[in-house]
Amino acid sequence: MARLREQINYLWEKSPFYRQKWEESNFCPALLRTLDDINRIPILHKEEIRLSQEQDPPYGMMSVPGRGPFIRIGMTSGTTGEPVIIPFTEEDYFGVYCAGAARAVWAAGIRKEDVVHAAFGFTPFLGLAAAYDCCEHLIGSLVIPGGIWSSLMRLTMIRKLGITVLMGTPTYLLHLAKVAEENGIDARTLGIKTILTAGEPGKMSIPNTGVRLEEAWGARIFDYCGTQETHYLAWLCDENVGHINEDLAYCEVLDPETDEPVPPGESGKLVVTDLISKTHPCIRFETGDLVKGIEAGATCACGRTLSVMKGFMGRVGDIIKIRGVCVSVAGIENVIRGISECSDSYEYIASKTEGGMDKITVRVEPKYDVDSGQWDDLRKKIAQKLQLSFMVNMDVELLAPGTLPVYELKAKRFRDNRPPITDTGEVSTKAAEKATARV
Repeated sequence: MARLREQINYLWEKSPFYRQKWEESNFCPALLRTLDDINRIPILHKEEIRLSQEQDPPYGMMSVPGRGPFIRIGMTSGTTGEPVIIPFTEEDYFGVYCAGAARAVWAAGIRKEDVVHAAFGFTPFLGLAAAYDCCEHLIGSLVIPGGIWSSLMRLTMIRKLGITVLMGTPTYLLHLAKVAEENGIDARTLGIKTILTAGEPGKMSIPNTGVRLEEAWGARIFDYCGTQETHYLAWLCDENVGHINEDLAYCEVLDPETDEPVPPGESGKLVVTDLISKTHPCIRFETGDLVKGIEAGATCACGRTLSVMKGFMGRVGDIIKIRGVCVSVAGIENVIRGISECSDSYEYIASKTEGGMDKITVRVEPKYDVDSGQWDDLRKKIAQKLQLSFMVNMDVELLAPGTLPVYELKAKRFRDNRPPITDTGEVSTKAAEKATARV
């Protein structure tokens, strides 16, 4: 509470953006008496950040007046609009953002004796880059970059340089193991002891993703998550429990429709308040993520007493309601990765039936060694397991191996081809035409 009150007072005095936003919502720091009063503070939406950067380029409200000099720039992926530019001072980058990453790295058992390979291309995306910097500057490990290496070159260098820790997105690291297999290399013999994933839901949210990575690499699997706008928020410990950096950020779980807090431990949309950084603190930032819930007050078997992140369900727009049942992208992914004949290449498409009902089509590539004569049985098996998991029927299509793209950073598996509804409750004709053209 003390950090929250300090942050609110700081921004009230220093940030014209927040001063105006809060005054327009009839909020002032004096109204923040208890933690429950955080509901009086208006939610910050990403589109507000983008608009501020258009009106006051390049940083807008992401740079509190007087902060600087900047030593690092982050940038969101832009999957939901123009990328948000995020400046960091040395204090906020190494002292706060990378310090949050250090907890994930340390919990994974990574130490200065390790040789770490960051298996991703270097872009302004900070989710993996800050973990790289953390290992190099805060932990003291030898860190090997490889931004332009081919997958086969990475495998060669993993063995040659004695790399013990591999960092990357779950999708790419599973693909890397597949490339190894295709070239007669057993990834389990390469000496990787620890894998740390980020950038998309991993073991914390989709347990079968962790199972697949462990089977492919013979390594211990850890996972962490966060937002570039705020912090590294949560990470897995040895007990496979997701712990929240609650001294750095305050996390709320709200009802997506009412913005009211949900009961403790229940699912909802994640809203985050930065409690400590001073360059671009985001207060009650709507992340756009749906989480399975947050639990507080328990002591983990690892000894930590931090609140527990139960995992991510997907983005707010990725939840599809079919006949009253909410189906999450993460839930579908967990089912597919639990079927041994399925490869790690798949996608999900939401669309409308002729009668106007929502439907989901799941498209999956079987593994190369699955005979085409077995495809129909596999299709039925996938459909049955999806039906048992969600109690609704989904269409399943099998695609020839190599049909779907391979992603190095965030995999784009979900496509929503449902036409938007107009203010009158009717389907937009232009939107319907565009949606049909996308199928």
